[in-house]
Amino acid sequence: MTTARLPARDVARLHHIAEACDRIVRYSASGRASLADERTYDAVLRCLTIIGEALGALSDDTYVRLGSVPPHLPKAQRNLIVHEYWRIDPDVVWATVERHVPLLRDDVMALLGR
Repeated sequence: MTTARLPARDVARLHHIAEACDRIVRYSASGRASLADERTYDAVLRCLTIIGEALGALSDDTYVRLGSVPPHLPKAQRNLIVHEYWRIDPDVVWATVERHVPLLRDDVMALLGR
């Protein structure tokens, strides 16, 4: 699929998601221990919030094309980070960073034709 077939708003949101994924990968390049630094941890949470918000803003047609994204999970994680921050589990954050962010980025880049 090329971006010409995607709504312009979705293309912008997909770019935001890809950029946030890239930042997370850079921030966590040294592995699980990178999240022990509070600034890095805060930055990763911010990027996950951006991802959840951007995914929630995608049209249904575009969203379903992201095969690596479980339904409702990104928005639920975003809501947890924003509204119930005291319940955030660092192990879940790391699992998201390690397993899901790279897959999401690959899906987004494929939709963008890159």
